[in-house]
Amino acid sequence: MLQQRLLALLVSDGSAWFDELSWRLEDQGLETWTVESRTEAADLIRESHPELILTATTFPEGTWSEIVDMARKSSVPANVIVVGKRVDIELYVRAIEYGAFDFMLPPFETDQLSHVVRVAAEDVRRAREAQALLASG
Repeated sequence: MLQQRLLALLVSDGSAWFDELSWRLEDQGLETWTVESRTEAADLIRESHPELILTATTFPEGTWSEIVDMARKSSVPANVIVVGKRVDIELYVRAIEYGAFDFMLPPFETDQLSHVVRVAAEDVRRAREAQALLASG
């Protein structure tokens, strides 16, 4: 369980397992918002600054790499976790090399999901603190 309420943006491909992912994240204390388009994702990343972004590999009008690009260009750090449908080592390596924080597959086991969220949240918290220190000094 996380000590502060974090915002997780889910960029869904419409799969039912994104609903499962959403409620599992909410059980861990995160606030979740789900979108299915690149445009909606871009608006929320720019305006709401989610700490975590979990994205399908493809979704209506976009791909995971576009979401990683949006997070990179955001004025506030965010970690992107790519959510695949099946084991794909090449995609996993591409996503990590491109800048995704992690890559996950359903089913979303509580322990695994909790670990990934905890580590990603701590990493983004440190990045935001560092950004604040640089801006203040």
